[in-house]
Amino acid sequence: MKRALLWILALVMCINLGGCMTKKDRINKWFGSEQQMSDQIMEEMIQALDARDSEALKEMFSKEALIEAKDLDQQIAEMMKFYKGKMVSYKGIASSQTNSENGEDVEKDFQGHYTLVTDKETYQVLYEHKPIDRESPDKIGLSSLELITQAFFDKNKEEIGPYEWQADLNGPGVYTKE
Repeated sequence: MKRALLWILALVMCINLGGCMTKKDRINKWFGSEQQMSDQIMEEMIQALDARDSEALKEMFSKEALIEAKDLDQQIAEMMKFYKGKMVSYKGIASSQTNSENGEDVEKDFQGHYTLVTDKETYQVLYEHKPIDRESPDKIGLSSLELITQAFFDKNKEEIGPYEWQADLNGPGVYTKE
């Protein structure tokens, strides 16, 4: 009798915990989707920008980026001057690449592309972030952040074509264009 009750209890728990969710839904429920993770990174950057907190923004960068970026403190100071207003809204997409070994993530890279609207300006934002790197933990964190005005982005698109992001050309750092 006790054994039958245990089996019934286990079955009820499995149905309640799993229900009609797909495997992806269950994973997202426990760990959050990659888009949610990317949005969280974006929110942390916006909080630092809105507060004009250079140190908070700098702390988001990986140890490797802190070494490789050319005068990151100056780049961040320039971004703080460049950024106008306080965030009203943001919307964007995330793309990621994951390397796995034996079913375990050993390296993951995010690239977030967002439209950020403040009470004074609209920006296009691109960032690169590595949340996992088992072989090189010094690479965990932001490697690049670029903030450009929507007007510059649109003008460039009309005259030249798709905007060529500076991080792709110049490596780790903080970049702005007006």
